Amino acid sequence: MLSLGSKNLNKERLHHTELMENKKEKTMGQIIRIAILSWSAALLTASYAGMLSKMDPTFIATVFTASAATFGINTMKKGDDEHKEEPKREETFVEAPPEPPAPEAPVTLVERVEALETKVEEGEGFVTPRTGA
Repeated sequence: MLSLGSKNLNKERLHHTELMENKKEKTMGQIIRIAILSWSAALLTASYAGMLSKMDPTFIATVFTASAATFGINTMKKGDDEHKEEPKREETFVEAPPEPPAPEAPVTLVERVEALETKVEEGEGFVTPRTGA
């Protein structure tokens, strides 16, 4: 049977082990990101220096930009942003569509039948057959 002191000691060891593993993972991640950033920077430099004439630097530039962004580095060119004024945005208001007409009082089935019967009697709603001429 374990005593209370040995349980706490085991919890501390487990917590310490988890912290060390987490730190190792973060360090390894940093090393990999630095390696990719260095590799892509070296290939881009070699490409622009003319050492790699057959290589298209577009993909490597994308990898370089993405890996630099993981460190918070923005590689985009900055123009004269200070002198440029943003175009003023005009606010446009869209009117709401008109309200649909209020439904009429509900019509009963009997009223509908009577309306149809009067149309039949008056000859509305029917197609008259063509007579051959």
